[in-house]
Amino acid sequence: MVKTMRALLACVLVTMSAQASAIYSCAGPVGYLGVDQSGILAVALVGAPIHKVCTVGAQGGFQMGPAGCKLVYATLLSARLAGKSVTIYYDDNGFTCATLPAWGNVPTMYFIEGPN
Repeated sequence: MVKTMRALLACVLVTMSAQASAIYSCAGPVGYLGVDQSGILAVALVGAPIHKVCTVGAQGGFQMGPAGCKLVYATLLSARLAGKSVTIYYDDNGFTCATLPAWGNVPTMYFIEGPN
C-alpha cells in the first residue's frame, strides 16, 4: 500500500512539473533571417510570422545570451543556405507557431536543432 501511494505521488509530481514548464517547438525551412542595427535576430520559418528571438548585443529581455544568439544565427544561416529545416524550441509564452507576434519579441527561445 505504501509503495502504491509513493508511486502515485511520484506520478502526480511529474505531471505537475511537466505542466509548469510547458514547451513547444516550431519546425521547417528558414523563410526569413535578418539582424537589425541593434543586433536583434529576426527569424521566420516558412508559414510562420517573422519574430525576434535574441540579440547578438546586450542580452536585454531575451532568455538566450549574445554568445548563444550568434550560434543560433550561424545555424539558421547554414540551414537557409542549404535549404534544410530546423526546429526552434520555446518555453511556453502563450503563443503557438501560427500565432507568434509579427515582428514582436519572443524572448523564450532556448534551443535550436538542425539543420536536418
